[in-house]
Amino acid sequence: KRSTNTTGVTGVSVRRYKAYIMYRAQIEVRGKTINLGEYKTLEDAAKARKTAEEKYFAPIIEDFYKNKP
Repeated sequence: KRSTNTTGVTGVSVRRYKAYIMYRAQIEVRGKTINLGEYKTLEDAAKARKTAEEKYFAPIIEDFYKNKP
């Protein structure tokens, strides 16, 4: 976790608007940032981030172990 992370969840940041607060989830894959959306609760944003990790990182990890001698 980065020292500037205020939510405690990797890839989730707080967006403060005048009347409400939203949680933005994002993930970086191979140098490209993918926005996963804004959510009303931290739990929803964390769930979106976890789902994206499984979707984007699993194939990369599988390829790594397949090509390892």
